[in-house]
Order: sequence, then structure tokens, then C-alpha cells
Amino acid sequence: MPLAPELGTIRGIVRKFKSAGLVGEMVSGMVHGERRDLIDDARRLVAEYGGAEFVRVSGLENVPEGSGAMIVINHPNSDVLVPAMLNLIVKVYDHGGQKPVFLMGEEIPMTQTFNSIYPVPGSKALISRFQHLYSDNVIPVPIFRSRMDYRSGRAAAFGKAVATLESGGVVFISPEGHVEIGNIISPIETFHAGTGRMAIAASMNGVNILPVGIWGDENRVRVQIGAPFLVDEPDGVRAVRALMGRIANELPPQFRGPFA
Repeated sequence: MPLAPELGTIRGIVRKFKSAGLVGEMVSGMVHGERRDLIDDARRLVAEYGGAEFVRVSGLENVPEGSGAMIVINHPNSDVLVPAMLNLIVKVYDHGGQKPVFLMGEEIPMTQTFNSIYPVPGSKALISRFQHLYSDNVIPVPIFRSRMDYRSGRAAAFGKAVATLESGGVVFISPEGHVEIGNIISPIETFHAGTGRMAIAASMNGVNILPVGIWGDENRVRVQIGAPFLVDEPDGVRAVRALMGRIANELPPQFRGPFA
């Protein structure tokens, strides 16, 4: 069974953090239980990733100013996703002023399978310390069903995300919840219905949903923010398909997978 592709990108990501002067600061922060400003650190990393010359963000005019929004993204590999997300959260913050919050898995998957059930040993402890650094901006989510707190942890994450939206925050989430293979949208049956239910809750409260398509390679990354919408679906399964369909519309045809 092949290893998860993101494992091969960790060394490169660490190099960027080191170049930005963040590794020592973050290690000290994790040891001493400190908290850090996500936007400040993201700005430092954006420069290391080449800024606007490497990552082009389009569609910022679709982001509401001063109100909540649920931003749904596809999940390409980390070489593309990390610089894309760093640029996106900074630009969204600068545009609208809302606090960015994103849902993040509490473990690192070991294998290259959709919704893998094998975590990297020890990854939960490391990720938990990282998430504590940015606890104002990160909602931890259990991703392995073998955990005793899998259901309760995901329910708690759902509640925090909805509360953030209702209070005017911007929540970033991937309906796929796992890394795509070949940066192509994953099969429909692997999508997470919980994200669909969150979109239903957001829509019922009048919170706009923004679809974002992310794609690229080692030479250039593109981030396309689509027009805001509300979902009108009876359940999470249908709603999450609607979300991914909207995201697919923001991607070039070759990356749309089941929506091509």
C-alpha cells in the first residue's frame, strides 16, 4: 500500500518554515504552550513561497466584508495546497477583516488511500501541539474512526465551526477531507457528508458559501474564488456533492474528476 503523498512534502515545508525563521520560534512555543498570530506567521511564509509571483488569487471581490463565510476548497497535494492556503487566508483577512478559522485533522495519514485508517505513529501529539499554537484559528478534527472520541470529537468540531460562522468568522474546510490523487477531485463516494450538513446549517443562517478551486505545480499555483451561494439540499450527502460541484466549476476541466 503506497504511503500518503504528503509525507514526501514535509521536508520541503520545514525548509520554508526554517527560511522564514519560524522553526525555532514554533518549537519553543510548542514546548512552552504559547500561542501565535496565524496571520503574522502566514505573511512571513508567503514571502518564502514567492508571494503573488508564485500564487495568483482571483475572485476576492466575492468575499463578503465584515460577515461570516464558509469557504470550501478542493484538496490537492501539499506542495500546491500549503502556499495556496497561506496566500488565501492572508488575502481574505486583508480584504474583509474577518478572523480566518480552518478545520484541520488531528493526525497525519500513513497511506495513500481515501480516508485512510492508518495514522503516522506519534503524529497526533505533534499536530496537537501545532494546533495549540494557533488555537484561535484552528478547529481540530479527529480523522481516524478507531479513536474512542471520533464521533464526539467531530460533533464538537462541527459545533465550533457553525458557531464561528454565526459570529462572523470565515471558516475554511475541504469537503474531500483527504489529499487528491494526481490533484484531481476524488470519487464522489469519498466526500464527507458532515461538510454538507455544515453547509446546510450555514445556509439556514444566511451565511454565504464560497467555492474555491486550487490547482498548480512547482512553477505556479492558482486560487480561484467563485461566487457566493446557499445550498438547498435535504441532507449532507446531497449537499456535499453540490459543494464539490461548485468547486469543480472553478477548476480547469482536467482536474474536475467526476464532475468533468
